[in-house]
Amino acid sequence: MSTVLAQGMPAVVQAAKDADWEYLSTLLADVMQVNAVYGDGTSALHWASYHENLDAAQQLLESSAQVNPTTDLGVTPLWLAAQNGNAAIVKLLLEAGADPNIVLHSGETVLMTAAKTGDGDVVRFLLAAGADPNPAVTRGQTALMWAASNGHADAVAALIEYGADIEARSQVRSQYVKSEKIQDSNPAYKFWVDQGGNTPLIFAARSGDLRTAELLVEAGADVNQVSAFGNSPAIMSIHGGNAKILDLLLVRGAEPESAAAGHTALHAAVLRGNLAAVEVLLRHGANTEALLEKPTPARRQSTDYNFHDSLLGATPLWLAARFSEPMIMQALLAAGANANIVNNVHFPAQRLGENFIKKEGDISLLMAAVGLGHPRLRMSWGTPERRAGQTGGSRESLVLESVKIAIAAGVDPNLENADGLSALDYAKTRRYESVVDYLLAAGASAE
Repeated sequence: MSTVLAQGMPAVVQAAKDADWEYLSTLLADVMQVNAVYGDGTSALHWASYHENLDAAQQLLESSAQVNPTTDLGVTPLWLAAQNGNAAIVKLLLEAGADPNIVLHSGETVLMTAAKTGDGDVVRFLLAAGADPNPAVTRGQTALMWAASNGHADAVAALIEYGADIEARSQVRSQYVKSEKIQDSNPAYKFWVDQGGNTPLIFAARSGDLRTAELLVEAGADVNQVSAFGNSPAIMSIHGGNAKILDLLLVRGAEPESAAAGHTALHAAVLRGNLAAVEVLLRHGANTEALLEKPTPARRQSTDYNFHDSLLGATPLWLAARFSEPMIMQALLAAGANANIVNNVHFPAQRLGENFIKKEGDISLLMAAVGLGHPRLRMSWGTPERRAGQTGGSRESLVLESVKIAIAAGVDPNLENADGLSALDYAKTRRYESVVDYLLAAGASAE
């Protein structure tokens, strides 16, 4: 049989690619074939590593296969083994002299790949063989950031042990963003923000892996660091959904009132509908009267977890009412939140191509609970409809519970917005019959 196929791929490479290990063994008798490569630079050792065949890889090395062949993209057999998380092949290749610091043309190191895959033994083998723990790719992300972002605690532990920079930051870049959906053309919703500047701890908080966060905090990571946009590890832990990480950070001295992003951790917890995070923050003395100071960028085609301009000036309690979160409202009121606050709602709008500022006027807690303040009833992914589906109820039932809490807290049912609409008026437009009946019984004026 010819040792070169018609397509131009050497037979030894083809055999390894096809996982035809018996045929590969016969070809290795010809020493000239061992290091043959295909046009893109792939060798038989690449394919043995890719297929995770330790015996074939060892046989190739014993037959004098080169240990560091690189493809057109800079891929080595070691990189493939690291990507697979195969500690045995990584160890074999390193002992045969594989270079742990060869990088892909993109700048990605073998260690970064291993950190992303997450096998702690692979990461340790690479570091012990001299892999540099601190190179960064184009956007400034390091192996430690990749491990932390994916919640790989074993990899994080190894990287910290070998001197990875726990305070390294990803690259800061300015980006033109929107605080509304992309189809809205009002330029008031468009602005430049600095993004990036994330540290390993911020990535860990977002990943939601408690042990990863613990390792970084124990190593001395600053718990009050903020990203370029202003997000702290505490806020990112709320978005990551792990209240235990939030508690860890607060116990270690994180400041719950940090509002560099224009909102506090308590605002973020309400936006996420995360009662557990709200309770943790309240136990640590979070300020229930903090005001929302800045809008946040919307994602390209959505406004999930977005603070819209119409919410500026809101307290966490007002937001909880606006987002139909009765259990969070109760927790905040029990902690002493002021139920008689009003939020002067105004926001950029557009009519017939003309931009203007829509003035809704003073919106009370009760008015917010029925949906007054902005035509969109919820500016986040956790909509009342979704929440109702999770609880087996309806949107109207959540609104009714929120209204009951506001009335019980002493909110005047007859306050009106700038257009003369009361909570009762708006409940009628939404056809919330149970809410209408309750408000009338609570003394709301029908006139």
